[in-house]
Amino acid sequence: MITGQSRKNIKVSFVVAIYNVEKYLSRCIESMTEQTMREIEIILVNDGSSDRCLEICKSFAARDDRIIVIDQKNQGANAARNSGLRAARGEWVYFVDGDDYVDRQVCTNLEAYMAQDYELILFTNAVCSGDKVKTVSHSDESICFGGKDFVELQLSALNRLGKYRYEMNIVEPACIWNKIYSREFLERNNLAFVPDFPKLQDLSFNLLVYGKAQKAIYVPIVGYYYQINQESVTRKYQPDIIEKLAVANAWFGQFASAQEDGRFAQAYAERVATHIRTCIVLCLCNSRNPEKYRVRKEKFLRLRMSEPYRRSVDCVSVFDYKGYKERILALAVKWKCFWLCEALCRLNDIRQKLV
Repeated sequence: MITGQSRKNIKVSFVVAIYNVEKYLSRCIESMTEQTMREIEIILVNDGSSDRCLEICKSFAARDDRIIVIDQKNQGANAARNSGLRAARGEWVYFVDGDDYVDRQVCTNLEAYMAQDYELILFTNAVCSGDKVKTVSHSDESICFGGKDFVELQLSALNRLGKYRYEMNIVEPACIWNKIYSREFLERNNLAFVPDFPKLQDLSFNLLVYGKAQKAIYVPIVGYYYQINQESVTRKYQPDIIEKLAVANAWFGQFASAQEDGRFAQAYAERVATHIRTCIVLCLCNSRNPEKYRVRKEKFLRLRMSEPYRRSVDCVSVFDYKGYKERILALAVKWKCFWLCEALCRLNDIRQKLV
């Protein structure tokens, strides 16, 4: 049994949303239990998993009393994170996904910044695929944020085409797992994850966070390891992705229209334009979609000509996209060439099999 710290002496609360990731879960939990900083707690929220996740959580909790297990019926990642956030007692909160893992020194490496009056601390991450680990290329220098910087972070997070100040080559503004948040700051501003938000939960949360933050810092250290999981909901065939993104589009549209800076309208259009690509890759042209070509084409054309997609696609230049593959797909969407969308997705399937 590992004896934990007093509940009044916790620096970092790890909050882990868990759903059917038993293959990766032990590694995830071990990366937190082995932290070089001892003043931590680990809140494992099992969101109605049907595999052995709950059993694994309880096994670790029996050996380490810094671990708290919350078991709830499946309500989605946002509900799981909110449950963990309500239970957290640490000075800082770190949200982790159950199929990824953290650097074992991340808390120690950030400790000096925790002692200052920052409301959130950003850092970089690595991506794991098989036995390969690749650090994501972000800024090599620290960046302090204040004042209007948070508007730039909102714009950079909302837009994914790299047109704003803090685009992805500088820092990753949209995700939650490359950041730790002051719990006092979150509670004081009543910040939590948007209930029943079906997609892009990280983005909606951070847009709200940036709207309240006054001081933050980015430090160029690797704190998180993102696991490429082919069975993750972000990668597999999703027949309901069109409906889910419709909910997200409506929320982002309301958020953008409420901002004083006129650039948010364009950033929103650019975000929506990328969502039709997501619908193509994860549903309409996905190799696991059982529907006939004619049916899928009709759905594509209806989606392409519906709002907010029609206006967004028409006002975004294909040259705003980075990389020739992205530009070709954007051109296919703009010209309503479903056959080209289909061909590009099939070529990508072949490439994935050869890797």
